[in-house]
Amino acid sequence: MDDAGKNVLIDEVGTELDELRRSGDQLDEAIALQFGLNRTDLRCLGILYRRGRVTAGELAEESGLTPGAITTVLDRLEKGGYANRVADPADRRRVLVVSTVATREIGARIQGEVELATRALLEDREQDELTVIRDYLRGTRSVYEGQIAALTAEGAPGAGEATGDGAADVQSHAPLAGVTAGRLEFTKGAAKVTLRGDATLTELYRANFDGPAPEITVVGGAVTVQQRRRFRPFDWRNQSAEFALSAAVPWDVSLRGGMWKLVADFRELRLTRLEVTGGASDIEIFLPPPVGVVPVRISGGASEVMVHRPVGSEARAEVSGGASALVFDGQRLGAVGGRTVLSSGGFADAADSYEIRFAGGASHVTVTTD
Repeated sequence: MDDAGKNVLIDEVGTELDELRRSGDQLDEAIALQFGLNRTDLRCLGILYRRGRVTAGELAEESGLTPGAITTVLDRLEKGGYANRVADPADRRRVLVVSTVATREIGARIQGEVELATRALLEDREQDELTVIRDYLRGTRSVYEGQIAALTAEGAPGAGEATGDGAADVQSHAPLAGVTAGRLEFTKGAAKVTLRGDATLTELYRANFDGPAPEITVVGGAVTVQQRRRFRPFDWRNQSAEFALSAAVPWDVSLRGGMWKLVADFRELRLTRLEVTGGASDIEIFLPPPVGVVPVRISGGASEVMVHRPVGSEARAEVSGGASALVFDGQRLGAVGGRTVLSSGGFADAADSYEIRFAGGASHVTVTTD
């Protein structure tokens, strides 16, 4: 399989995972509505169905609730006949929460049916296939747990306080000598970023930061930008970045980890590839004339995105995961599901063109010429 085909499959796996989470949320909503529960009660009910009996403290820990909140939840569940609180026979000072017939009925009717149906999907798979599926799910869970740990640590008292290395108006640059191609990579996302090509620049790049500066490493023509820590709420109010890139070399640009309020003006550059992964919101991109087939990939969901390309340049836009308010060269689509492909009139015969892909859904996205 070539790299293009592999990337399409990776996008489709990510899209299906997003759709799976969305369907799971919708199922939870339907169950909660059917049985007169809220989502927190339902989460605790699911734990109780799986465990049979737990202490109130264990239920609080597994559900992520505080001791005070779990008491309120248990009051509601007990009143509704979904749980009973009893003294632990081994330790009368400890209270056990046990499931009821109603809890087990809901579990069997809903979770049990889902479990049987999904298990049936796996029974015809070979052992190697099951190992791959298991390892992918374990790896995805590990990513989630890592993000939870990082966000929890950043939210702790004293976390993220100024350390003296985040002065305003910090500058960064690197020499151009000997470099034949440039690569700019953001590894952990960013907000309020301006990227632009500069035909007068005698360096590989020059960057200015208002607020905390990221860690930047340069190896040959590869410039890697990594935030010193993940964004906390409202960090963007106190920081911004501007990168000028030399027009003397072609550039491959990869912006990973999510971008918010990005303006990327590449009209003075030769762009070989553009990738924005992890989601994109409030971004505007100005593309140069294409040389060869230039891939532009935005994955993880896109919202409020404007992509400009030169008049006369050909392009194809593909959206997977559904689209809402998509505009391509004046063609306007409302809400569409699945995979949608739109292309300019001369795309099929063009040697130079853009292949633009939005994976994970798109909302209020415009691809136009000007």
